[in-house]
Amino acid sequence: MKTIIWKSLVLFCLFHWAARMAAQCAFTPTVTGDLLVCPQGAVTLGTQPYAAYQWYRRAYPNGAAEPIAGATGATYPVDYNQTPVYISVAATQDGCTEQSAEVLVDGLAFLPVLVQSVGEFDISVEGEQLLCAGDTIFQIALPPYTTNFQWYNGQDPIPGATDDTLAVTEPGYYWLTASPGECPNFVASLGLQIPVVWSPAPGCTTGTEEPVPPLDATIMPNPAQASLLVAVDALESVRLTLFDLSGKRLRELEFKVAVELFTGDLPAGLYNLTLQTAQACTSRKVVLQ
Repeated sequence: MKTIIWKSLVLFCLFHWAARMAAQCAFTPTVTGDLLVCPQGAVTLGTQPYAAYQWYRRAYPNGAAEPIAGATGATYPVDYNQTPVYISVAATQDGCTEQSAEVLVDGLAFLPVLVQSVGEFDISVEGEQLLCAGDTIFQIALPPYTTNFQWYNGQDPIPGATDDTLAVTEPGYYWLTASPGECPNFVASLGLQIPVVWSPAPGCTTGTEEPVPPLDATIMPNPAQASLLVAVDALESVRLTLFDLSGKRLRELEFKVAVELFTGDLPAGLYNLTLQTAQACTSRKVVLQ
């Protein structure tokens, strides 16, 4: 009796193993294609050639895979607004249907366009960049935006301004559009304008005046503490003016050749020092500790 039961169990297992093996297809479909979608873009997924297809979608992060109505071709498009989403495909060949493993299709996201301003300029209390004639402010677009640059002044594109750096030598309202290298068809904007105006600082010429030649000067030590020595390569009288970053005038005096400027009563920080003669001028940053 035990022998009969044992043989029956073996036959039962062999029957189910054979049925399971018969149900498995001789192929395994896979989803191919780019799984990262650029903003405002789309990707096309595909699989190997079979007789019939049915694509499935599953909401991220949880959910059940559902057949996509009408998605019965060899490819399936996924646009940016659908991501993130899980995609799979069921393929049929010779009467056998097999489903692929799921893939996660996700969308790329980028920070807004950022610009670094470098050069000789100050910032007004209104946030304007203050420029002196003869000086240059370099506006530099930062990664990941590395292609398709176009700089503007106001609403007008600047001819030839199509790389990551714009040299600004006159007032205007500057901004740009650009694309990240990974998504050259996605064009983003700075989102604001960078205002550049002529500086009202003493000794700083504007574009309506003839530029004054620079004055050769030595300022030491810098950083300074109780005092600093200012010397110029000029014999005529020199007007010295020291400003804080708000534009407030803190020191003003005249000297010839050299002078010691006492600063022990001033708080630590960054200051602007201008030197002007009848023929030349210069402006320097001074650090007090």
